[in-house]
This record gives sequence, C-alpha cells and structure tokens, in this order.
Amino acid sequence: MPDFLDGLRASAAASAFPVDGELTVPGLRAAVEVLRDRFGVAYISADSLEDLWFAQGLLTAGERLFQIDMALKQANGRLSELFGDLTLDDDRFTRTIGINRAGVAIAAGWDDTSRAMIARFREGIHAWVDAMSAPPVEYVLLDASPELPDDDASWAACWAMFSWGLSGNWDLELLRVHLAAELGEEAAGRLLPPLSGHPTAPAAGRLARDLLQELPRTPRGQGSNEWAVAGDRTASGKPLLANDPHLLVQQPGAWVELHLRAPGYEARGVAAPFAPGIVLGTTAHHAWGATNVGGDVQDLYLESLNEDRTAAQYEDLWEPLTALHEEIRVRGSDEPIVHEVRATRHGPLLDSYLTGRLRHARRLLDASYALRWVGAEHSIRPSALIDVANVGSFEEFRQAARALECPGQNLVYADIDGTIGYQCTGLHPIRPTGDGTVPVPGWNGEHEWQGFVPFEELPSAVDPDRGFLVTANDRIHADDYPHLIGLDFHAPDRAARITELLEARSDHTVDTFRVIQSDTVSLAARALLPRISLSDARATEIFQAWEHDLAADSAAAALWEVFVDELARRAVGDDEALVAEYLTDRELFRCRALPQLLDEGLLSQEQLDDALAAAWDRCAEATGPEAASWRWGDIHRARFVHPLGRMPGLEPLFVAAELPLGGDEQTVNNAGFEGDGPFDVYVVPSWRAVYDLSNLDDSMGILPTGQSGNPASPHWNDQTDMWTAGALRPLPFTRAAVEAASTERLTIVPG
Repeated sequence: MPDFLDGLRASAAASAFPVDGELTVPGLRAAVEVLRDRFGVAYISADSLEDLWFAQGLLTAGERLFQIDMALKQANGRLSELFGDLTLDDDRFTRTIGINRAGVAIAAGWDDTSRAMIARFREGIHAWVDAMSAPPVEYVLLDASPELPDDDASWAACWAMFSWGLSGNWDLELLRVHLAAELGEEAAGRLLPPLSGHPTAPAAGRLARDLLQELPRTPRGQGSNEWAVAGDRTASGKPLLANDPHLLVQQPGAWVELHLRAPGYEARGVAAPFAPGIVLGTTAHHAWGATNVGGDVQDLYLESLNEDRTAAQYEDLWEPLTALHEEIRVRGSDEPIVHEVRATRHGPLLDSYLTGRLRHARRLLDASYALRWVGAEHSIRPSALIDVANVGSFEEFRQAARALECPGQNLVYADIDGTIGYQCTGLHPIRPTGDGTVPVPGWNGEHEWQGFVPFEELPSAVDPDRGFLVTANDRIHADDYPHLIGLDFHAPDRAARITELLEARSDHTVDTFRVIQSDTVSLAARALLPRISLSDARATEIFQAWEHDLAADSAAAALWEVFVDELARRAVGDDEALVAEYLTDRELFRCRALPQLLDEGLLSQEQLDDALAAAWDRCAEATGPEAASWRWGDIHRARFVHPLGRMPGLEPLFVAAELPLGGDEQTVNNAGFEGDGPFDVYVVPSWRAVYDLSNLDDSMGILPTGQSGNPASPHWNDQTDMWTAGALRPLPFTRAAVEAASTERLTIVPG
C-alpha cells in the first residue's frame, strides 16, 4: 500500500499548476500576471475583463478541476456517469426536484455580460485541460477524464444547487405533518413551534413520514455570521466588517480565495469554484459580507389526482400533468435509465420514488405533494458580482443587490467614507392565506403565490444609532413588519452573543473581531441550565464551575451536549424513525422546544434524572470513567476529507485534517452536528474575514484547510492549524502590500 500511495502522490504532483516563470496558453488576448503569497493565494492582474475571467477559470481549474467537474455533475444529476449506480439515488432526487431544469430557466434570464463572463471562464478551464501535463489524481484513480459541458444551463445549475442548499423549509413542512399525525397537533406544536395552518389528514401524515425516510434532506444548521461596526466604535475611527459563512465540512473547501484586477474591476475575497468573480470580499472602496436570510421560498402542495394519476384537480378543472423523461446515464450500463418526473402547475411531484438499482421499480404513495420553489426559476446573475464591486455608495450597492434573487441573502456593507449598511435580498413569495409552515391544498386555488415582496419593502438599514449591524440567520424584522418572510429562521443565539461582545467596548479592532469569531460561549446553556433541577451531585459539581463555554477541552460541555441529546429523545418518544427525523435538525429541540417544555413543566424530574444519568454513562463510555479527563472535542470532531478519501486505504492521501472542535450550531464559532447520530461536525466557518476600512492592508482572513484541491500541493491544508486556533492571516490589498507578500510570480502569455 505505501508504494501505491507514493505512486498516487507522484501522479498528483505531476498535475500541479505552475507557479513561477512563464506559461503559454492559447486563448488569451494579452499577457496576464499572477503573483502568489506563501499560502498560494493568487493575485491575478489582466489588461481586460475578458482575459481576467479566462485567467480565473484557468487558475481555478489548475487547483480545483475535479471539484468543478463534480459540482457540474451533481447539479445536473449526472454523478452516475462517473460513479455508476452508487449515486443513482442522488441523481434521481436532483432530477426530480429539477436542479438541471432550473439551470435552463436561470440561464435564459442572463444578460449579455453574464453570458460573456461564463463563456470566458469556461474557455480558461478548457485551456488548462488542454495544457495540463497530467490529469488530477482523481481521474487516475477513477480511470476517467474531465467532461465539462459548454452550455450555459449546465453551469447555471451549479448556482441552482447552491441555492437549494440554502433554501427553505420543505422538509420542515413534512416534519410538522408527520409529528402531528403521530403525536397529535398539541405535542407537535410543542416540539416544532410555530405550528399553524390547516389540519392534516392521516394519509398525508403517512406520506410525510415516507418521504422523510426516503428522500435526501440537506443537513440544517448551516448559517453564517456577519457584522459591521461604525467608526465611533472602532480604534481607527473607520468601519470594520466581519464575515464567516458556515457551510458543510468538505475538502477541497467551498471557496477559492483570489484577488482579481483588470480595468473596470478589482476585488479581493472568495469565489465559487464554478463561477467567475468575487462573491464575498472587498474593493478599494467598500467591503461586504453575507448570511442566508432563511426565508420561506418553498411550499408543498397536497394534490388531488385523478384515478389514473394523469391529471391534477384545480378548482373545477382537471389539468394534465406535465411528464418529464429524465435520462440518467450510468457508468457500466449501455442504456440510460429513464427517470419519469411528473409535475403539476405548482411543480414536480414527490408522490413516488424509485427503489432498486439498474432493475428498479416505482413505489407509489397514497397522496401526492408538489414542490414549488423560487429557485426553480431564479438565482444569482453572474454580472451582479461586477455590479456590487463597482458602486460608490451604499444606495448604489442596494440597487446592485437586486440581482441576488435566490437564495435570499442578508448583505452587510461598510465603506471607507464611514457608512455601514444592511440589505435583505431575494424573492420572497406573497401568500394570500397560510403561513408556509405546513403543506396546503393544491386544488382550491386559495394558496397561489401573488408575486413577491417588493424589493423596496425588504428590511434595510444604514448607519444605525447604536453604531453596528449584526445578522446571523436570525429573524431580520420586528413584530410589526407587514410581510411574511418566513417563520423558520435560526435561533437568535449567535446574533445575541455577537451583540453582547460588540457592546462590551467601543474601541474594536481586527483582533477583537477575530476573538468574537472564535467565541464558543453557549447562550442556550446559560439560559437553560439554571432552569433544570439537578439531582446528581457529580453533575452539579461540574456545571457549577462552568461558564457555559463549549470549548474543545471542556468536560462540562461534553456532558451538557449529551444531556440535551438524551432529553430530546425522551421528549419525542420511542419511535426511532421519528426520533431520527426530528433530531436531524438539532436546533429544533434545543432552541425551540426545550425552553417551552421546561417553562411548562412538561419534563418530569424522573425524566431529567434519567437523561442525565444516561448522558453521564455515555460520556464515560466514550472518553473514560474519570470526568476530569472528558473533553468535548474528543467526541465532537470535524473530518475534512476528499470524497475519494472514503475509499479504504486512501485516507493518508485524501484526509486533509481531523480536528477536535468546540462550539455547536448556536455558538458564534459554529460547529454544528446532526442530533440523530454521533457528534461529528458537519458545518463550520468556511471562510473567516475581517476587513479594516481604515487600511485594507490590515485586513485578515483564513480558510479551514488550504487553497489547493491537489493533495500533493503544499497548500492542501497549510492553514488548518491557524484556523483551528482561531488565528487569521494577512489579506494584503494594495499593490505595494501584494508585492511585499508575494513569493512567486507567473506570467501567462497568449499562445
């Protein structure tokens, strides 16, 4: 095995992108300069935007070609072309909800600038595929070659997939239905508030259960933090802005860090591997960050179908279903699998699913849900990334942000003139009745969307009196706001803790912001623990000395988190499937249900004692009998592993890091985990940045592992130790600072 791994490392090294000297590439119109710092971050300087997007595609492919290929295949339901029947369920689900079809609709709405950006970006990627001396090691292992489509729709589907991961609440609607059917409306309301809308028929409840068990659910708990502080609360007298988007633990990471410069555009920050431009970052004039709004942009409609299931009732008519025949090519099979998707006026039906592999059968359920989703037709226009960079005021920034239609984003802004601002973006449906928390009848015409909340009426703020702005996926408006944005926002714990730390001083610096980003104090533990009567003297002793910090080395943190898990299981009941479905989103119990259960005395002392005893035994079993040696990080770990690192024997090559972490999904330093399984971390800060508008060269940031997707690269995981410790590294912006930080220089010349 060592010889085999050495051979793979040699293959990976052979595919590396050059960093010094000169590289000749056909397709460029003029030479492009690429400087790199000691972390491999590229500063790309081109004479035109056309060459800038080409060079960005070229360099991104040089570091992340396999990741780009996988993003395209996942978004278009084509993973099985590479992985065979192992990924058929994924492709079927993607084709059912129509991410690939969303790509067609989204690309049709692009402007000419967007089309040109994507075209040049693609040309740069293809140029690297043609020029590389060896393919990335993943293709060697899989005996495959890169296959990158040239149509806009396939690339737009990547944005649609990004939107899907940050959209809505279809699964929570099903969960509400299932909880109500199994436990009754009252109990369901306690476990998953708010609960409102129409009572659900038992048949729909069984369907909800089956769909939850069979269809993939995106892990919830993904979120982000951002805040901006005005100059009267900073040491420099100019604003500071911080952003740390929380995304799934993955390797390579979700972002590519870049500094892009050409006439008409300059920005530094992070880009999506599959698209040109900087998504989050700074220009010489202003910086911006984003968190997910969490608005309700998905509705499920319970449809009434005719006897042969070819039409859906709508008022007094039977409307024929739209039949879509999705062909899925499967590696190792000569003939594609035809996946039939049927849709009503509201969207694709989730009334059935396929079982088996190459010889498969359709299982029909006893009711039919159709999914309506804003992202089926709307996303982010690529040229918007140029627009948000080329503004001279917050009002201009607001107007440029109109193009961010799905997923809706909370944008926070700060500029060198001293302005800080906030804008909610996205298309949020106007519902004539109902609140989006449960499925609604699709046949009576009473629940059709009536357009979207006007942009000018979305929440916005500029230069608030308190001197700072904070968003962390919590509710973004007051009780008297006239529109329904959603009811399934994340709990306010992270936002409240950030606010608490910002208000503690009026001389903030980049370093005080860094400390806030690393904070692991649990407001939930602070609020809930004093309301729990503890009969166990051992636990009482541990908790009395605890300051509610979920630090990786804390014994109390470990006991607390396992204790909450045990309480949740007792609150839901003995149905293991229902427990698993409910606890997939741990926040539902810890932040919504548990406070209510404690306040209303609905957890008996016997249940509390039993849960605590079970938690103590689980901690002892996992980390040893002596409580003094327990560490939250011993059972709460993040594994940054390449998809191929799950293949036996390849871990030494493809596992970038395995880290003990503190925190949970509601600490500022987010380290969320699913509540129905082990405590393995699945969501983390995918990028931390602090921008100093008094001197952009003093800005700092960090990626979780490294810039490169090549396991043989020195930048595969060279930032991991700093990221784990809560450290940041410099983000030089001015030309002089970039030159001073550069360790390598490459000139790309036309061929």
